[in-house]
Amino acid sequence: FLYKIVRRDFFYFANLTGIVRLAIAIFERTTIKIMGDFTMLIILRGPCELGGFWFLVTVLVSLVGSFVSVHLYSGHYQEADKIDAQTLQMVLGTLSGLWLVSAVSFLLVMNRKYLNTFYNLDTASDYSRKIILNLRDDQDDVRAEALTEHPDVYAAWSDDLLKPWTLKNWDRWEEE
Repeated sequence: FLYKIVRRDFFYFANLTGIVRLAIAIFERTTIKIMGDFTMLIILRGPCELGGFWFLVTVLVSLVGSFVSVHLYSGHYQEADKIDAQTLQMVLGTLSGLWLVSAVSFLLVMNRKYLNTFYNLDTASDYSRKIILNLRDDQDDVRAEALTEHPDVYAAWSDDLLKPWTLKNWDRWEEE
């Protein structure tokens, strides 16, 4: 939560207000964090979810945490049903090796233009702004839909993006 709150990116993209907006944001952010911690779903690296940098941190913490857990278990668990430390280390080493092979294979076959999505610091607002700025002039319907679905995000951008576009299209909209 703290990472998203500090970056002013906590509220989820639902056009809601008040306590409902807060409840949805808490539910969504908690769900996404749990999914990110335990599944390492690649799609969660998107700026509207965990974000590239936080996804990378989550992956590394999970990986390191596995080795720390095996070390603590091996050194401190003293019950009769204790699993042998060598067995645990072999299983963890095998799973970590498979994960590494999978991750490297994925990176080798992926489109290089998306590599930065694994470490970028874009917020959902930054990402949306880039999309809006990269739309063609004939995609006003996409731009309008995005602006009306998430007005709180775009309100933070000030008029430098919205005002010129609005003025350029105002006459046409009145005619329609």
